[in-house]
Amino acid sequence: MTPAEAIASLDRQLAEHGARVSVYRYTATTGNPRPKDEVANVPAFVRAVGADELVGNIDQTAVNVVLSPTLLASLLPLKKGDKLLIDGKERNIELVKPISMQTTLVRINLVVIG
Repeated sequence: MTPAEAIASLDRQLAEHGARVSVYRYTATTGNPRPKDEVANVPAFVRAVGADELVGNIDQTAVNVVLSPTLLASLLPLKKGDKLLIDGKERNIELVKPISMQTTLVRINLVVIG
């Protein structure tokens, strides 16, 4: 499987079975509304963390999120402190776990809290 095929496969699965989230990064510390770079309506798999993942500041309110890099070029690389809007609630990216094939980013696993 090539990286392009892996991304296409993930994109199909997310489109068919995923939720929709917004991914954003605030670009200033003040303002009303606070300015941000945002990609809305991003397909994502969202699920609760497992009991074995409850360490440090990761608690039962945390969720695991899987994203494709396809729509996120303007925000890559994602980093701790970036935000996701999930079901109308702003959440903080706590941990970014990128997955690459042959040096190409094909999937982004996140742990999100808040």
